[in-house]
This record gives sequence, structure tokens and C-alpha cells, in this order.
Amino acid sequence: MAKIGVAKIGVTRLSCAPKLIYRFFNAKGPVRNRYARTYFGQVLPFLPVIGVLLCSYDVKEGKERSGVAMNSAVPERTSLIIAVEINSIKDQTEKLVLHNFIEIGRRLHEAKVLLPHGEWLQWLEESVDFSPNRAAKLMRLYDAYGLPHSSLLDSDAQDQVLSKLSYTQALILLGVPEEERTQLILDLDIENMSTRELKKAVDKQKQIQQEKERAEQENTALRQALDGVKEENTELAKERDSLKQEAVELRKTQQALQENVEKAALQNKKLKENMNYKSYQRVRNDLAAAQTKLFTSQVAFKYEALERAFKELSYELDLLANLDAQVHAGYMSKLNDFLLKAMRGRMQG
Repeated sequence: MAKIGVAKIGVTRLSCAPKLIYRFFNAKGPVRNRYARTYFGQVLPFLPVIGVLLCSYDVKEGKERSGVAMNSAVPERTSLIIAVEINSIKDQTEKLVLHNFIEIGRRLHEAKVLLPHGEWLQWLEESVDFSPNRAAKLMRLYDAYGLPHSSLLDSDAQDQVLSKLSYTQALILLGVPEEERTQLILDLDIENMSTRELKKAVDKQKQIQQEKERAEQENTALRQALDGVKEENTELAKERDSLKQEAVELRKTQQALQENVEKAALQNKKLKENMNYKSYQRVRNDLAAAQTKLFTSQVAFKYEALERAFKELSYELDLLANLDAQVHAGYMSKLNDFLLKAMRGRMQG
């Protein structure tokens, strides 16, 4: 008796399914949502046969409205017409499946929060017979297309987007970043696109995004390199200014030493005229010491100048290397020849 009762309930639901589906697809906005919440759970088990019943219901309704008798001539059915009907039923069925899967994903989120730690996988297997991968996919669908986790602005926009999508299309579009997915759905003629065309469009969008990210990475690297060059130039400029200041100080020291030498020479001359030889010799020694100090200062100054010139030359050669490697190589060869000749001359002298 229990089996008979279940069968009767199933027949009752199945017999009313075409009218429910027909009303759903002819409803708008909140009315459609109300039909979805009320009846989808009842008719979902019978989706494989709803398509046939829906077609029969449409034919019957059309005949009743036009007053045509049941035995009137039926227009010739072709394979093209049948294919259109099948594809339409497939599309409508996938839209129903998408809606229900989003709702399942929402409830999976709710259950995962409620379950104690470590019991999630066991609950999936024992309570709803879901694998972890399937549950994750359904939860991703809810995250992407269900309120309040959706990136859409309001429920009207949500209905507009979901009305365009089938279950298969929704899965494909998960590969598009959330911030771009909604606009892509609204821009594309998804309702008239095949699965292959949609995959191609998504792949193209991914390629554009990858190229954009690659360009941003290259720009970041270039900016970092430019900042490094600027920092290096700043340090070199500071070093150059420091060398210039040292050169000024050396010139002042040289000038002071030169004045001391001139004073010593004048004193030496006076001593020769007014003092004995011993005093003269002492002054002469002082003069020699002053001259030695002067020459030492001059050598030090010229060495500093040479070192500074070499650093500036190296800096300019580095800049030249970035602009023209061939010209840089030529000047490096000349510099090496010059240094070798200078060393040979010193060794031979």
C-alpha cells in the first residue's frame, strides 16, 4: 500500500509538472522566483520526462485556444523542428538545474558552518552522498551566482544574469574573475552561443587578462629598474660633489703651501744676505722641506684629480654601455691601451 501511495503522489506531481514549468517560463521577476521556490523541489526528480510532457502540453494548449479538433491534421514534423525542440528543452532544463544547484550550494555553505570541525566530509558522504569535489563545485556556483555572495548589484541584476545562463555555461564562466564575470555575461549573447563558442570567449578573456597581468609585471620591473638607475645616479652625483669639494680644499691647501714656500724663499734670501752660513744652511733645509711638502701636496692633488677623472670616466662609460655597446667597447680598448703604455713607460723609466 505504501508503494502504491508513493506512485500516486509521483503521478500527481508528474501530471501537474508541465503546467508548473509553463507558468514558470511565462512568469517575470518575483513571480518566477516564487514558482521556483515552491515547485522546483517537487518536479526536479521528473525532469527527464518533463520535456516530452511540456511539448504535449504546448500542442494541446494551442489546439484548445484555436478551437481545432484533436483529430485535426498536425503539421509535418521534421528533424530540424525536433532538434530545435530538444535543444530548447535542454536549455530550459539546464537553467532549472542551475537554479537548484545554486540553492544546494547555499545550503552546503550553511551546513558547513553548523557542523563541528572534522565532520564535514563524513556528513557529505553519509547525509547527501556528495563527494568533496562535487560539494566544492556547488558551493562555488553559489559563491559566484547566488546572493548575497554575488558581485551583482541587486536581485534584478541577479535575475537578469541567471536567466541567460545554463548549468554548463555557469561552470565554464567560473574560470573568469568575479570582477569581470558579470559584465562578460551581460556583454555576450550567451543565450545564442554554443558551449564551444563560450569556451572560446572565456579562453580569449583569460588570454587578455594574462597579457594585461604580464604587461603590468613588465611595467613594474621597468619601474624598479628605473628607480635603481635613478638611485645609483643620485649616489654618483653625491660622490662627484664630494670629490669636487675635496678638490677645492686641496687647491686651498696648495695655495697656502705655495705662499709658505715663497715666504721661506724670501727669508732664505734675507738670511744669505744678513746671517752666517749656519743660519743660511738651516733656512735652506727649511726651504727644502717646504718644497718637498709642496711637491708632495701637488702629487697628492694630481693623484686625487686623476682618481676623480677615472671615476667620472668609468661612470660615463657605464652610461655609454647602455646606449651603444659597440662605441663603449671601442673606448674601453683605447683606455686599456693607454694604461698599458703608461705602465710600460714607468717600468722602462
